Amino acid sequence: MMGFAERYSQFSEGKNSILCVGLDPALPRQRSQNTISKKYLEEADENVARLVFCLDIIEQTGDFCCAYKPNQQYVWGFTKDQHETLTTAIHNAGALSILDYKLSDIGASIDSALFHIHECGYDAITFNPLLGNLQATVDTAHNYKPPIGIIALTLTSNPEALKYQTQATIMGRPLFIAIAEDVKGYAADGCVIGATGHVTEADIRTIRVRAGEDKLFLIPGIGTQKGDEEKVIKAAGRNILINVGRAIIYSENPAEKTVEYNKTFNELREAQS
Repeated sequence: MMGFAERYSQFSEGKNSILCVGLDPALPRQRSQNTISKKYLEEADENVARLVFCLDIIEQTGDFCCAYKPNQQYVWGFTKDQHETLTTAIHNAGALSILDYKLSDIGASIDSALFHIHECGYDAITFNPLLGNLQATVDTAHNYKPPIGIIALTLTSNPEALKYQTQATIMGRPLFIAIAEDVKGYAADGCVIGATGHVTEADIRTIRVRAGEDKLFLIPGIGTQKGDEEKVIKAAGRNILINVGRAIIYSENPAEKTVEYNKTFNELREAQS
């Protein structure tokens, strides 16, 4: 049975894409902009409305992206059936499903989360390694069939990351470097690395060396957060997945935006060849 990294390579090569679409369906009463249209709420409850919005986005964008990343903070409240409907739609679109869960807890709680995540059909999750348990989590996740990929938060896109992930140290090493080394040592599947300004090209190259060429780099921060895709593609190598959320799903034409981002990423990749 193929592991997550192998499945990613298959999906990415099949579509000639390194684009992941972030599914962050916000309600109109939640904030003033970047929300789902009120039309989705006319004949449905809020959970169904958010699900249908996500399904519409998948239908419009599926030809040009190889993964989707539902954010647990935005799909909170979905039933198991609704999660299964979402992951089934993602798989039918020829893409991988990554639940942006940022899982972090004691071992028994992690085991419970992984059980339900697998039941819902997700291919991978994001993992917060600050409480430890990365090795045990990887071991448990990889025992499922198919294995659940574990992508560890390493150097994230929010500016507050500087305080802990670069300035804090473990045995003389910045925290983000220690995490990258654990990703390699514990056979995790990848690292979450932001594309925003506080993450330097040198940082990304360092993480690549410490984590290994085979690890997937999941890159948020492009689009609304104004991250630098050229920096990332230049420094991170070929095994990357760039996430774009609000700039696609709340645009006037998500399909067109998806084509544009995919084209830009591929041109930058070709320039590095």
